[in-house]
Amino acid sequence: MPTDQSPETTRSQRWAVPVVGLAMGVGFIAVFLARNDPGMAVGGFVIMAAYVLILVMASRRSESAALLRGQTTDERRRAINQRASTFTLNVLVLVLLAGFVTELIRGHSGHPWDVLCAAGGVTYILATIYFSRRG
Repeated sequence: MPTDQSPETTRSQRWAVPVVGLAMGVGFIAVFLARNDPGMAVGGFVIMAAYVLILVMASRRSESAALLRGQTTDERRRAINQRASTFTLNVLVLVLLAGFVTELIRGHSGHPWDVLCAAGGVTYILATIYFSRRG
């Protein structure tokens, strides 16, 4: 039996990604104007606004766009989101480790790859402990 979320929760989830996307666009404006680069300020905002607009318009007909928009309204969508997140984590771990090892082979210290690998490893260990005790 599905345990769909309440309409209020679904509504707030539906707009979380677009709001964050537009906030990032505004952040690009601030950062690039502070660096005296108005072209990048406009370009960064336009890219984020276009991404948000595409997600909002396409999410009505595309389940993939709805998921990218954060609409995990049932068990199936939550499972897809969890599998996609797990796959992404595995790819990122491989990239981090490859970057770290490559820097060591080149004779460098491995920094900042070492910090990123440590942050990922410690986070994974703590999350595993937390969620295994939480049930």
